[in-house]
Amino acid sequence: MRLLVILLTMLLSACAVPPGGTTVSPAQSDTPSPRDTVFALTNKIKYFCLEPEYAAYFAKTFCTPSELSLAMMSDRNKITQAQKIAMNAWAQAYDKVVDELNAALALTSPSNKQMAEYNKLIAFPAAQKNRMELYEGKITWGVYNRKRKEISDAIAAESQRVVQQKI
Repeated sequence: MRLLVILLTMLLSACAVPPGGTTVSPAQSDTPSPRDTVFALTNKIKYFCLEPEYAAYFAKTFCTPSELSLAMMSDRNKITQAQKIAMNAWAQAYDKVVDELNAALALTSPSNKQMAEYNKLIAFPAAQKNRMELYEGKITWGVYNRKRKEISDAIAAESQRVVQQKI
């Protein structure tokens, strides 16, 4: 379950460091298990931070919550046109992968299915609303980053709650 918390926190946060890749033995089927799919898609999300196409976006926001800085939280600038282009490109790629990841996550265990539902109904809509407010110039980068961190923290808290239900 601790892995679930880490995966879900990284999921909404978007990126981290280059992934190490998963190992698949030749004896395994060609069709990846839902768990393997979750790991592969999580790794794909991690790579988004490193893509030059999204650099203008990630110059202003964090890849993982641990990278959130005081400067990011207090940034009073609104989004520029170049940042809008980068954010829009990232959001399209990210949302597609997140949908796939959420579907695979739901197949891994009953508690992960609960988390997939939480993501679908609460976390992802909140993240998309936050993104839209930034894109439309309604909020600054600082407000956006703080809200992103709050959403990420809420996912971690919900995951802990789901784990506690199981005990």
